[in-house]
Amino acid sequence: MAAGDLLTRMPSIVHAALVGLAWLLAASVPSAVRAADVPGAEPAGVASPLAEFLRSALPPPRADAEYVGSESCRSCHPAEHRSWHRTYHRTMTQPAEPGRLLGRFDGTEIDNGGLKYRVSTAEGRHWAEMPDPDVLMLIFQGGRRIPLDQVPRVRLPVVMATGSHHYQTYWVESPRFPGLLQTLPLVYLPQEGQWIPREQAFMRGPDSNDRYITQWNHHCIVCHSTGGVPGLDEAGQLKTRVAELGISCEACHGPGARHVAFQRERDPVPGTPPTRDPSVVDDTIVNPRRLDHDRASQVCGQCHGVFINREESGMEYARKGVLYRPGGDVHATRIYLQHPVPGDPASKWADLRRNPDFFAERWWPDGTILAGGREYTAMRASACFQKGQMSCLDCHSMHDSDPDDQLKPEGQGVAACVACHQEPRYTTEITRHTHHAAGSSGSDCRNCHMPHTTYALFKGIRSHQITSPDAGPSVRSGVPNACNLCHLDRSLGWTSRHLATWYGREPVSMSAEQEERSALALWLLRGNAAQRVIAAWHAGWEPARQASGGDWLVPLVAQVLGDDYGVVRRVAARSLAQLGTALPGDFDFLGPDEQRAAVAMRLQESFATRVFPGDAEARQQRLLTEEGKPDLSTIRAWWEARDRRSMTIKE
Repeated sequence: MAAGDLLTRMPSIVHAALVGLAWLLAASVPSAVRAADVPGAEPAGVASPLAEFLRSALPPPRADAEYVGSESCRSCHPAEHRSWHRTYHRTMTQPAEPGRLLGRFDGTEIDNGGLKYRVSTAEGRHWAEMPDPDVLMLIFQGGRRIPLDQVPRVRLPVVMATGSHHYQTYWVESPRFPGLLQTLPLVYLPQEGQWIPREQAFMRGPDSNDRYITQWNHHCIVCHSTGGVPGLDEAGQLKTRVAELGISCEACHGPGARHVAFQRERDPVPGTPPTRDPSVVDDTIVNPRRLDHDRASQVCGQCHGVFINREESGMEYARKGVLYRPGGDVHATRIYLQHPVPGDPASKWADLRRNPDFFAERWWPDGTILAGGREYTAMRASACFQKGQMSCLDCHSMHDSDPDDQLKPEGQGVAACVACHQEPRYTTEITRHTHHAAGSSGSDCRNCHMPHTTYALFKGIRSHQITSPDAGPSVRSGVPNACNLCHLDRSLGWTSRHLATWYGREPVSMSAEQEERSALALWLLRGNAAQRVIAAWHAGWEPARQASGGDWLVPLVAQVLGDDYGVVRRVAARSLAQLGTALPGDFDFLGPDEQRAAVAMRLQESFATRVFPGDAEARQQRLLTEEGKPDLSTIRAWWEARDRRSMTIKE
């Protein structure tokens, strides 16, 4: 669920009125908020009870008339409305209406670190019986602590869903503050049909003691709605409003009221496209395709970037909503960050330099973006953007693409690259440049210059920080490189030698293990959590399996089923399936350690006597014995020596 990193520094915008809940913690908490205190099914009227409830619980429309909503666009732009309607942008935030919620609200009970949640359906609504979210907010924001089993329980109707095909999470209304939407700290995984604690859907340090208790009104509203206004008033209350839930037409084209009025004046016949007069310029709406490459990319970058609001903009955002409008300059009210931080004396930069975790949670040590959803930040660091005219729209389209990744046909393969790089060595004589067969995955520009080194959504994502393959950062700071993410059975030494021979790069000095052993094996078994999850994903990536073979990887990937991080275990389990290795039907990546260890051992032992072909160098790099069998003792010893530092990725 990608969104900008706000750091808006609003005064405790966790909702200041929650401080009034301190009486609950100061007392002995003798009674819970009763289910009867929560709005139930209301008397039937003109609208259904569910519709009436959602009308009262969801953020109301903005008070101004700047936005008109996507339905107003459909009458004149039916094809564009249809194509947008298919996208996951539209479904990113939805009201809790029938057919919109993916989760099974069937009475399932989920244990989230000792906190019990039960999801069900009754009275035409979806419900969550749960610990009081207001009290949990105070506890996990550093207020007075009470035993978790003494937190009052409430039964609350689900108001809204965020997320789509990868996973979906849900929101309930605060029991005390109307309109304040608190997270139901669970995530539903459609692929497995499984509920999991929300923090298990993200890369977070296992030693973290907090929970994902957050509020939609000031956090997710920014990038998961259109025209969202937190609405912080002088009393510290949130009077939240939106133009529309989800990412709709006006998020990319700008508010449409002036445009609708302009077009109606040109052609007042309702429901028909206006007559086009080429002599009249319509500047009432923005078409990103007609903007220069920088301003066009800013339309995407308003959400897909790492930024902080400028000091003078923070409170204005809190009260009035996002100040940027498509076609304007997104940098006028925000600072987009890069890493390493330049020697800027401004106070915010100094604050960030004193907080190294901020960067470690978003970037690899060499300044390459690690956390997914920050594609604009990554692209802005690329020469293709800085020296050329590359924009997001060269590859992506909201209307002319498959909803998955929004890649348009000419944005796939080499087409987008050769639009600028038209020399023969990139086109008709491509093997001279790539040293791989034309049409192979090794001659696909993206695999070498945009490797999957970004992590989010349980998968590797292409880096949008376009670079050339280099073994140096891998040796010095452990950043995976394109060559070894495809040639999984090769070492960093092998990569360094080939890059020196093919492209004249200086050979890199490295350790004996880096010289002689598979880089993928080192990242997977000895690396930190970020390296492990990227390596585990590539073990199941088809181009890598074709280049490296897959069976020899099974004993290595099986070891990762015992990882400290749930997200790494899930990625490893999926890669094993892609390697053709079936896990037991009852395998649960969040199940008991003993169960996962037993599965891993059985898989390894089933391969223990397998002999894999290859010369002595190949055996050494693949962690095979002299007989060509998996070297289980080395695999397990490396695993015990893995980098256990606590890691968080702010996707």
